[in-house]
Amino acid sequence: MSEPNYRNIGGNGLSAFVVLGLFFLLALVSKAMVVVVLIITFIVFMHESGHYLAARATGMKATEFFLGFGPRLFSFRRGETEFGVKPVLAGAYVKIIGMTNLDEVDPIDEPRTYRQKSYPKRLLVASAGSLMHFAMAFVAMFILLSVFGEPKVEEGKWEVGLVVEESPEGEVSSAAEAGIRSGDRILALGAQSTVLWEDLVAAVRSQPGVLLPAVVERDGEVLELLVELDSTENGEGRLGISAQAVTSYETVSPLKSIALAVSRLAEMAWQSLRGIWHIASNFGDVLDRIFSAPNDPTVNENLETRPLSLIGAVQIGASEQFNNSERLLLFISFNMFVGVFNLLPLLPLDGGHLLVASYERVREGRSGKRYMVDISRLMPITYVVIIFLAFFGIGAIYLDIANPLNF
Repeated sequence: MSEPNYRNIGGNGLSAFVVLGLFFLLALVSKAMVVVVLIITFIVFMHESGHYLAARATGMKATEFFLGFGPRLFSFRRGETEFGVKPVLAGAYVKIIGMTNLDEVDPIDEPRTYRQKSYPKRLLVASAGSLMHFAMAFVAMFILLSVFGEPKVEEGKWEVGLVVEESPEGEVSSAAEAGIRSGDRILALGAQSTVLWEDLVAAVRSQPGVLLPAVVERDGEVLELLVELDSTENGEGRLGISAQAVTSYETVSPLKSIALAVSRLAEMAWQSLRGIWHIASNFGDVLDRIFSAPNDPTVNENLETRPLSLIGAVQIGASEQFNNSERLLLFISFNMFVGVFNLLPLLPLDGGHLLVASYERVREGRSGKRYMVDISRLMPITYVVIIFLAFFGIGAIYLDIANPLNF
């Protein structure tokens, strides 16, 4: 095996310094965010690895494999492919020669172009990125089901979600003062059973300023705490907590996990398609959100038509509200959505290349004569899709900065 030929273009040291500086600043804000950014970068890398490995397996020539966009920071050549990193880590790309009839290729390399390969090979290369997402989602779902356990909401049960540290008056809240924690189950307050959330709300509101014993279940142990309820401006009691559903985690055998993983992923793929259609069919609502003012409380009321950028994905993934099972489920959901979205039959998405290849195969029929679409005739539509995706992406970034999701 030949030694790699390393290459570092002069003048890009500043770009590398800026990228490292941004990572350092992000680490100061939240180490969890750095981890999420690295995971998303890994997902992007694996997507392009799918295309690269499929191209190599089918005899196509790949000349570049870069993580990021912009000026080259660092690269090396191994064989006929240059591998490297660029500063804008918003994606990655693999350059396969002869993807369309417009690409100029050395006649010697023409047999190794994408356009000259058989229909099944073109299908494999075009879909390999999404297939890699589905493969990662399958492995993660298998681990979730067999090791961590799938989250199951227990009907009718609630536990403490958020504990408010300070009351609106700036004093320590009743819940914080009493030592109530997130995840506690308040079974009784005074003489009132509070197994139901509605019962706790009624008991708290009717007893402002009263000192009461609270029976609390924490990690399987029953405790008794003293709670002195706050009072609101309208004379009602206030505790300073929010509720969340009680979630248990059930594991299944490895063999059963395989079949169950396939079933779960099929459901998630369908949900991704429904979500994409829901956004497309309610685009007016999406536009209203994109053009909303900062700190608009109505923007995040209905999340079904709320766009999400990579910034939002990082914010959600770094939230301390999620445990390992829930983080793994987020990883699975992200991969399934990206995999499905990339298969939409629109250029420049992978699904657009699948559509072109399939149309070419239909036109060829049984003639055995290669038919090739003139891609220049599709460029106006492609530009519209690119502009739309750019507008949608910039709008989602704005929303995640101006009206972030509260996770």
